[in-house]
Amino acid sequence: MALILIVERNQATGDYVAATLKRAGHETLVTSFQTEAVAMFQERKPDLVLINYFLADGDGLKMLGALTRLSPEAMVVMTTGLGNESLVREAMTMGAFDYIVKGNTYFTDLPGLVDDLFSRFSVKNNKLVSERQRSRLEAQTELAGWLDHNFKNILSAVAGSLSLINFDNPAQSQEKRKEYMNDGLSSLGTAVKLLENLSRLSDDGSREDERSVLVSSVVDEAWQEVKNRLLNGPKEEFSVGKEILPEITLINESRNLEPQKVVRQDLLTIFEALLKNSVEALGQTKDPRIIVSASRSDDFLTFTVKDNGRGMDDRVKRHAFEPLFSTKGQVGVGISLSTVMALVTRHLGQIQVESEPGQGCQIQFTYKLMFF
Repeated sequence: MALILIVERNQATGDYVAATLKRAGHETLVTSFQTEAVAMFQERKPDLVLINYFLADGDGLKMLGALTRLSPEAMVVMTTGLGNESLVREAMTMGAFDYIVKGNTYFTDLPGLVDDLFSRFSVKNNKLVSERQRSRLEAQTELAGWLDHNFKNILSAVAGSLSLINFDNPAQSQEKRKEYMNDGLSSLGTAVKLLENLSRLSDDGSREDERSVLVSSVVDEAWQEVKNRLLNGPKEEFSVGKEILPEITLINESRNLEPQKVVRQDLLTIFEALLKNSVEALGQTKDPRIIVSASRSDDFLTFTVKDNGRGMDDRVKRHAFEPLFSTKGQVGVGISLSTVMALVTRHLGQIQVESEPGQGCQIQFTYKLMFF
């Protein structure tokens, strides 16, 4: 038995639809008003929502948009007697799972139509869950490969920094010892962060981490983290010096995007990696700048990180997202872009790279909002 929310302009029609579905074994909620429907939707979390195009206090398209923004994973179906193809296209674009045109046999056919909706929805859910599980395993394998190959380097850097502390040498200043200690702790922080990424990629509970956030604030936080790492982290982590920071202009063009329901930590990790990659590409660049933009279309967010740095040749582009590939071969590099690929794949997105030597680089990735 499923819980079905019926939103009809005419209360009598809504009651008749409810009676029809109750006879088929379903539980129903009925209303003619958008505000009441939203309250029912948030409180009861129905398995299916049937929205008529015409409502007592507005049109169903606005209602549909409100519900899909609240819960992209919800099964919301538009019902209309108009048979209007443009209306159908708009409803599907706004996130409707499907639509039903009310014909002469609508009430007779409705129980079967609802059964078919649930059947197709279940197939779609299972497919997405399977894709997410496969993507997560692939991402975990990639990151584990990098850890196996390079984690020893990070621990060696920690050991090297700590070994420089010499309490038997009275000429070694306390400040110098603190410097060595901080270098070691910073390298340990890098190791901990990598292990956290691996844990997140293998975590089945990612959906519980979803919440509505401003993408622009995530970009700002990622940029602050990259700057802190360049200023205070181990020197080996970046191929450029901290003196480049005052010269870089970050243009955050994602501020017009309304809050979106995402796994914030995953998005933060992606932006940290891409911004770090851009910073390293900006060495020796006149008027260095990074532009971050974001938009939403249907169930996907699209993000772009663009810089005017040294760019990539074809060889680097082919291998940039491989977990063991690095053009620098130093501690702290060779993992960032493979982590991006792993996390984007986890969220059923794709990555495109546009770059030429000396012409900067643009990395665009998508993020699917529909979680099941």
